[in-house]
Amino acid sequence: MLDKLKNFAGKAKNAISSAAVLVGDLNGDGKVDEEDARIAAEWAKKTATAIGGEANRLGKEAMRSDLAKDVAPCMALGAAVAVPIPFVGPIAGAAVGAGVGVYKNLTKKSQPAPEVPRDFYAELSKLNELRQKNIITEDEFEAQKKKILDAMA
Repeated sequence: MLDKLKNFAGKAKNAISSAAVLVGDLNGDGKVDEEDARIAAEWAKKTATAIGGEANRLGKEAMRSDLAKDVAPCMALGAAVAVPIPFVGPIAGAAVGAGVGVYKNLTKKSQPAPEVPRDFYAELSKLNELRQKNIITEDEFEAQKKKILDAMA
């Protein structure tokens, strides 16, 4: 029985060793060595740099949002006001100020998007092109043309 256990332990050791080489042998030379560690370190550095760059981009994008523009001044004011208050301090004041900024952002009336001036000539030209290519009928052309001309008035 002891021989069987030793045999099994030897096979398990070989299997684990083979698995470690398969996973850790990054350069394909059949062994895990310093070169594999260097390759892993380069990969980790490249990945960390990419993640850092993406986090930076997302942070900048978030700071340009309306919510950030509303929260930042309220947070700064809350921190400044709370400095002399015992047991509150600037961190709690900033948190309260941020809450006020979020509330302000959520309750403000959204402004309508500015109207983009219509290019009536381009619309009529496109409509005429569709008619000439027989994509729309003469009646459809006239109906759409009337709508465009009525909108000009």
